[in-house]
Amino acid sequence: MSIRYGIGLALEPAFTSRAYRARQLICGQYASWAAEMNMVYLSVAGFFGCEESSVPALEKGLSEIASHNAQAAPQFALSHGGVATYLGLPGHIYLDFAAPSVAPELNNLHRSVVKLLAETHGVSLGNRNSDSQFQPHLPLMQFSHLPEQVFADAVEFARVVAADLQIPASTRAWRLLLMRFESNAAGEDWTGGAWAADLSWSLLASYPL
Repeated sequence: MSIRYGIGLALEPAFTSRAYRARQLICGQYASWAAEMNMVYLSVAGFFGCEESSVPALEKGLSEIASHNAQAAPQFALSHGGVATYLGLPGHIYLDFAAPSVAPELNNLHRSVVKLLAETHGVSLGNRNSDSQFQPHLPLMQFSHLPEQVFADAVEFARVVAADLQIPASTRAWRLLLMRFESNAAGEDWTGGAWAADLSWSLLASYPL
């Protein structure tokens, strides 16, 4: 069993409920389950290695970060630029929270989390979690491997579904999450979507923002 951890940002429930329904419809219509096998959240630091003995230190540090943010910018506002795709990574559809620019409160939260991870003994933090790689988004489809024209149809479908469900253009930060993921299929490579075959996860901690 391969194990990784992640830190995410849960958005307010009223927004999440519509985004969750949109993801179900899109993944179901196009038989793509990679996004469907996970929670609905913005990744702040994703799929990093962590020794089990280091988890309590992470929980303590995240509690302090969340408490500081709750005082400085309680439930800060976030906006997305609608349904988007990755130019260099076909098969991905998401709500783009990096467009036109990342909310400064979210950038500050990300920096605090990455600093905590870098300073915590037993954590293996990859380059994907660096400041330059931080592109906050909410996945609606991942690693779909659809033919080009079918994927174009899926993008159009996703945009219509998002509009029909009236997903708000803005929301608020709600909780900071610590998650533990398990997958046999992923092995030691969690970058290519192999985890979608058998991903399971547990929510270890949730901190009010």
